[in-house]
Amino acid sequence: MAHASWSRCGDEDCVRVGGLAPGVAVAVRPSPPGRPAPARAGGWPSMAGRVVRQGDDVCFVPRFAFVAGTAYDVAVDGEPVATLVRPALPHAASTVVLAVHPTAAEVPRNLLRLYVEFSGPMAEGGIARHVHVRPGHGGGDLEGAFLPTDTELWDPERRRVTVMFDPARIKRGLLPHREVGYALTPGASIEVVVDAGLRDAAGRALTGGRTRRYRVGPDVREHVDPGAWEVVTPTRATVDALLLRFPRPLDHALLRHSIGVAAGGAPVAGTVAIGEGEQQWSFTPASAWNDRDHEIVVDPVLEDLAGNSLTRVFDRDLDDPAHSPRPARPGVLPFRPS
Repeated sequence: MAHASWSRCGDEDCVRVGGLAPGVAVAVRPSPPGRPAPARAGGWPSMAGRVVRQGDDVCFVPRFAFVAGTAYDVAVDGEPVATLVRPALPHAASTVVLAVHPTAAEVPRNLLRLYVEFSGPMAEGGIARHVHVRPGHGGGDLEGAFLPTDTELWDPERRRVTVMFDPARIKRGLLPHREVGYALTPGASIEVVVDAGLRDAAGRALTGGRTRRYRVGPDVREHVDPGAWEVVTPTRATVDALLLRFPRPLDHALLRHSIGVAAGGAPVAGTVAIGEGEQQWSFTPASAWNDRDHEIVVDPVLEDLAGNSLTRVFDRDLDDPAHSPRPARPGVLPFRPS
C-alpha cells in the first residue's frame, strides 16, 4: 500500500511516496477546494517537478517550492493516494497587487488578455479561484469568460501572470462562439477583481485585493500599423525622451520589449516607459542624442488588446483583403533628433 508524506530530498523539500514498485508514475497537484481529485492520470494537472528514486521510495521535488497553508493531492499511476497539507506560516502579509493591465478606461468586446502584477514572487495554482471578471453593476462572475487551463502563465520571476479570455468565444465560426458568444457586451461595464486569497511564494495571503473597472467598446479587427503612430522626436545633445503615441491601446507586456531604437544598425541603450492607458511609449537614452539618423524598430509580434499584430488580425475575415496576413517584417520608423 503506497503512503505519502512530507520529506527532504537532499537539501530540497519533497513529497515522499513509499512502498512503490519500479516504473510507477507519481504526480502532485495543488488541491482546489471543493473539487475532488481526478480518478485517473488523464485528468490530473500535475505540478512541474522531477521524480527521484530512493530505494523503495519515490520523491517528487517541485520546480517551485510548496506553498505554506496549501493542500496537495498525490497520485500514483493516476490513482489518488493522499492529500497533504503544508503548515501555514504565522508571518504577516506583505505582497501587494501592483497593477492590473490594461489600464485603458475602455477595452474592446474581443479583449484577449489581461495582466496582474505583484510586488513579490507568487505561488502557483490560485488564479482560477481568485481572479474574477464581473458585471460593473454587480452580480456574480461572468461564467466561462476566462480560458480554462491547468497551467498558469507566469513570467520567470512569478511576479506577473497573464489571464486569457477564452479565444474560442472570440473567434467567429468556432463552436463556443456560436453556442455562447462573447463574454463581454459593448456598452456595458465590467470589473476585474483580484481577491486577497491569492498566496505569495512563502504562502502568505496578499495585503489586500485590487479591482479595475472598464467600459466595453466595440470589437477591434485591424492590423497594428506603426505608420499611424505619432512620433515626437527629442532634441540632440539632450537626454530628452523619444515619445510615441498610438491611436488605440496596445498590449502592455509586449510594449516592454517589442519596440527598440537603433542608430547605424546598432541598438541604442536606454529606458522604456509605458504611459497610462497603453497609448504612449517613451524611450530615455542612456547618453545624449547625437544628430545621426535613427530608427524606431518594431517587432512584428507587437499586439493590441484584441490580439491583432503587425502581421495578422486575430479574428480575421477570410473574405476581407484588409485582413490578409502580412510578411513578418519589423516595422521601421526613421527619425533624427532635432
